[in-house]
Parts: sequence; structure tokens; C-alpha cells
Amino acid sequence: MKITTLIDNVAPEAGTLKAEHGLSFWMEADGKNFLIDTGATSLFADNARAMGIDIATADYLILSHAHADHTGGLATFLATNKKAKIYLSANARGRHCFSTRRGEKRDISIDHRLLHEHKERFIFVDSETVLTESVTLVCETAATHPMPKANATLLAGDAQDDFSHEVSIVVADSHGAATIISPCSHRGILNILDAAKNYKVTNFIGGLHLLDSDERNTFESEEEIRQLAHEISEREILLCTGHCTGSVARKILSEKLGKRFKEFHSGFTISL
Repeated sequence: MKITTLIDNVAPEAGTLKAEHGLSFWMEADGKNFLIDTGATSLFADNARAMGIDIATADYLILSHAHADHTGGLATFLATNKKAKIYLSANARGRHCFSTRRGEKRDISIDHRLLHEHKERFIFVDSETVLTESVTLVCETAATHPMPKANATLLAGDAQDDFSHEVSIVVADSHGAATIISPCSHRGILNILDAAKNYKVTNFIGGLHLLDSDERNTFESEEEIRQLAHEISEREILLCTGHCTGSVARKILSEKLGKRFKEFHSGFTISL
């Protein structure tokens, strides 16, 4: 399995790859091509071309949740790729998402018009769904552990979003060892790991939604992040993160996990 980050908040200073507040991965597994999320704009496709990746060859598109920074490039994908089925949670249908983190209520929804106009392309899932021999979508994640505090600034309509529209991807080998891909982890990394209890998870790739506190918002304290880092460390997994993992959390996680911590960015590739 090979995963390439097409777009992330960060891009290398040297080179032509672009960055934005968004995330998109390209995954090669089981002889198939998977696009996971489409970033906030068409920039994911620009970066893909620069890296020699043809998104028209994607066999599957998986949308991890219904936020615009992960689905904003959907129109570009639909115009370019005419064959891939698009998988997302059934709970994304009709769900209008908003953010209040900057004070004003902002619409951050998926473009529902596209879901209607291209309805033959979409497959809505509400339970564990096997895509290929190795790749499975996990749709149900219990909230045994706390979810990220920044979720409090995210709404579905006028209520706090419960993120029942978030799916994670499990890629397992023939021995049961598995990689979890969870682009934003709104349900919380520990809950997502628990949801994959039937696998021996060795790698976790995705943002953790552990945002830095600011003058308007107070999120996880350093002590809380250290405790979370300790619990992740006990799972003995490789953590590869970026996008919505803040600088404070990255620093603490890096110190705790050492060689089992990596940061992705636009153009980052990992083979597992």
C-alpha cells in the first residue's frame, strides 16, 4: 500500500506543490486507485498532475465527512473522473454544516447540489462496508473516549455536530495488521482505534482535530494532550498526522512517540 498526500495545509518551501486548509490522499492498494477526500478547492488536482498522478484513473472516491475542506474539490473530480463510485456516510445527506470558531456562523457544508445532480455516482453507507480485499469503511464509532474539544464550534444546523457522518478507512493485510486512515478524526483517535478492535492496528494516518487554543477558543490543555499522547503511545502504533493537528499537539506527540511520529504535507508519500 502506498499513500500520497495530494493537498495539506503545508507544502514544501522548495518546489511547485501548493497548500491550503484542506486534505486529500491518493492511495494505491489491491491493484486499485483510491482518492480519499478532495481538499477545499481544485488544488488537489493541480498537485496530482505535478506529481504525475491522474485522478481520472481513480477507481474509488471516499469522502470522510461532509465538510467543505474535504469535499470542496468534488466538482473538479466529477468533471475529470467519469467512472469511480463515490462513498460517503448516509448521515451526510441533507446535513448542513457550520463553523463558529471565528465567531461568525459560516457554512462549511458539502455541495449538496452535486449529490443531487450526480446521484448515480454516490453510494451512501451506514455500516461497515468492504470495498476490496484489504479496504473496509468503518461507519460507526462509539464515543467511549472524549471527542476533540474543537468539535464544540462545529454545528449541524443549529445543534452541535455529533459527526455521525464521519467514516474511517481500514486497510488490513493478510495477517490482520491494519492501517487506519481518518482525515480529520472528529470522533477522536482513541474512539476510532477502538472501532477497529477486530484488527491489529499498526499505523494511523490523518489529522486529529487537536487545534491550538487562541484568544477566542480554549481547546485541549497541554496536560490533556500529554495524556492522549501517552494513551496513543501505549497502542504502539506509527502516527502520521497533519492538517487539523495543531502545533502544540504535534510538538507533544513528537516528543512522546519519537520515531513512531511523522508529519505529512503536500507531496508526502508513505509505503506500508
